[in-house]
Amino acid sequence: MRKFEAITQKAAGLVRKHDTRDPFQLARELGIHVEYADYFGKLKGMYMVVRRNRFIYLNNKLDERTLRIVCTHEIGHDQWHRDLAAAGAFREFMLYNMPTRQEYEANIFAAEVLLETDEVLRLIYEDDYDIVQIANAMNSDINLVALKVAHLRNLGYQLTLFEHRSDFLKKY
Repeated sequence: MRKFEAITQKAAGLVRKHDTRDPFQLARELGIHVEYADYFGKLKGMYMVVRRNRFIYLNNKLDERTLRIVCTHEIGHDQWHRDLAAAGAFREFMLYNMPTRQEYEANIFAAEVLLETDEVLRLIYEDDYDIVQIANAMNSDINLVALKVAHLRNLGYQLTLFEHRSDFLKKY
């Protein structure tokens, strides 16, 4: 199975098992501590493992929508890159840098958890929504929606790609 299909299945499994798309509830149920910090500057969040304890740190200056996206992104690191975090491999300069495979995978995970596939497809096929309308209807970022659509296309759906910034989580 390809990695991105595995990410889709893992995200769907977590949503189904915990009956929620709320990243803060998912973090609690997965045993991940979520902390807020006001000293992050432009950094939106980070994931760390310290003595087998898992932490997500979020910039408390972010709006609620962005906090949800960043928290879910960091849960993606927990699910896919915990060994790297435990080894100290995640450094501030890597976070949200889409050219790295790990950041792209965490963003795909966030899109899969937060944006329910059937709803995205309904908005596209039945309502003929564009990316801005989908983002508004789903209270999301247009770049996350564009990433979701690109991911669905890679999974075999016949969809038109939307332009997006791949580093949309990089700076505050």
